[in-house]
Amino acid sequence: MTIKLVDLEVCSRTTAGVLRYTATFGDGLNVLAAPNSFGKSTFLQSVIYALGLEGMFSAGRKPPFGPAMLSVADLPNGARGRVRESWVTLTVANERGHLLRAKRFVVSDEIDTFLVQTWQAQSYGALRDARRVDMFVRQPGSAARELGFHHELARFVGWDLPMVPGFNSAEVPLYIECLFPLFYVEQKSGWSGVTPRMPTYLRIRDMLRRSVEFILGLSTLDRLRAVAALRAEEESLRASWQLSVRRVAEAAETMQARLSFLSESPVTPARRQDVVAEIFASGQWFPLQSVIEQWRARLRHLESSDLVPAGQRTDAARAELATAENELRKLGASLRLVMEQLNLVRNDVDLLASRLASLNAERERLLDLRKLRRMGSGLEIAAISDDACPTCGQSLDGREVGTGVAADIDQSLLENEAEKSTLESVRDAASQRFDSLDRDRRAIESLINESRQKVRYLRDELAGPSASPSKAQVQEQIQLTSMVDQGSRILDFVEDANELLGEMAEQWQDIRDRMRDLGDSAASPEDQEIVARLQQSFREQLADYGLRSIPPNEISIDPETLLPVNDGMELAFDLTMAISASDMIRTKWAYYVAIFEAAQASRRGRHAGLLIFDEPRQQETDRGSLSEFVKRLSSGAAAGCQVIYATSEDPRELRQVLQNVSYNLLPAPGSHLLAPQ
Repeated sequence: MTIKLVDLEVCSRTTAGVLRYTATFGDGLNVLAAPNSFGKSTFLQSVIYALGLEGMFSAGRKPPFGPAMLSVADLPNGARGRVRESWVTLTVANERGHLLRAKRFVVSDEIDTFLVQTWQAQSYGALRDARRVDMFVRQPGSAARELGFHHELARFVGWDLPMVPGFNSAEVPLYIECLFPLFYVEQKSGWSGVTPRMPTYLRIRDMLRRSVEFILGLSTLDRLRAVAALRAEEESLRASWQLSVRRVAEAAETMQARLSFLSESPVTPARRQDVVAEIFASGQWFPLQSVIEQWRARLRHLESSDLVPAGQRTDAARAELATAENELRKLGASLRLVMEQLNLVRNDVDLLASRLASLNAERERLLDLRKLRRMGSGLEIAAISDDACPTCGQSLDGREVGTGVAADIDQSLLENEAEKSTLESVRDAASQRFDSLDRDRRAIESLINESRQKVRYLRDELAGPSASPSKAQVQEQIQLTSMVDQGSRILDFVEDANELLGEMAEQWQDIRDRMRDLGDSAASPEDQEIVARLQQSFREQLADYGLRSIPPNEISIDPETLLPVNDGMELAFDLTMAISASDMIRTKWAYYVAIFEAAQASRRGRHAGLLIFDEPRQQETDRGSLSEFVKRLSSGAAAGCQVIYATSEDPRELRQVLQNVSYNLLPAPGSHLLAPQ
């Protein structure tokens, strides 16, 4: 899973001529030594730009180059030319020896800067005849789609980029822009602290930690993946549960039935009870199963009896009519009672909502007062008057005012929170009561409609021809048949739902168990060994580089954040911690190299095998420290890491630093990187 730079071309075609720079990289340590303003940063930024990784520094879309690549170039003969077209071409190789060439324009009238022209081959000579494939970068989908350049680059390197937690509960890929800050330190602001500058606009939680975990091959990232998969499974199961609940509730609604023991959210088998359908009758709720049995018994009685003419059952019809009208009056009285209770509960809910709004406003006022107090304001809370409380505004009599002094701000906030919590509980209970009464209202209204229909048929029967069949009996038989059929369907639906919810409860328990196992698991022995190796390498280097501000053995790598800490605090240039600016540079050197060495020793390490340093000698770090750093880089180079080292050191001093070190010197002719060809 490594990437090696093979060659680079930087070209600017101007109205005064073509300016170009080409370089071939070797294995191991590559040194670009040139004076200031030569264009070393342009050279390194060209590598990053060709790979479409400038987004690791900024969300901006402007190419990270100076005028010579963007607008106007100065030629050595004094002429100036307007840039008509410019581009960079980079060839890289992976650990299998396959090659990828990427050409990306900086300025062009025809080709967008988001397009990358690519060629791939298994040998350098075959690149010339390879088929060109155009891809896009720094656009939505560039890390996930087939023609996205970063999707292809990750495949080429051999990285399977994981999904990691983002903000707003979203999951996003661990983009390549999150990884390369661990391989490249740019000059402008890259040396400002120990840790890399990360592209925070990508909205990834704990981005640096996730990137280091991926590079080191820690199983914590695998656990994170497993947790993410479990959460996705959990959300899918929750959605299925709620869909099943909604469907069975809609089925029950067709008969104005209610469902008892129905949980809106998934529960474990120990907490789940079978759902029971109930129907309102005779002023109370009965299980639908028992009511259906009564309906069936009545229906069997009607079906076994012969229908008689209306004239033969006049007395019975009148008695039934009286009973039905009496039942209708009772139902009407019950409905009025329920409506009165509904109105009362609705008023309670509205009053509670209003009071909660007042409490929230009062809390904001108290917080503002506390803020002003901490700023030095002498503002006090008003004393309680004889007839009103300044907190709730309620009237008081003289007996309720003991001292005439209000509680202090913190006490008032505590009382505010306590009252708010109580009122929210009361409001929730009132809302549940309202829902229950509203369900009773709908059930009673349904029974009233049925009773009215029965009264109407009985009256029609008494007023109709005496020889005609009894309309009331016929209608009752039809109605009972319909209700039995409809109720049976609801019971079947509830039975199926109970079976399905039971299965989902088992699945929910399984997810809970697996989530608990993942959450309780400590770092694996292998992870602990990798982090220990990271810390050992880091401390060794600090001692070799001559760290003086803090004893190296007092600095450790936090196993949670994977950052260097001292006494639990992240290292930073801070005079109060007595850490000098030059020692911060030493710690940065050590951190980058330690990550490579730990990843290389890790069985699952995913380091790119590439380190790029732009002017690593910052803050006048002494030459002895720099020599030790270069030796460590040379050791890494011998172990397979390709190092690009750009410096403006004095040539004689640089030769001393590079003594006894194998390196490849990159061309730096003339006074500027770009020169006429």
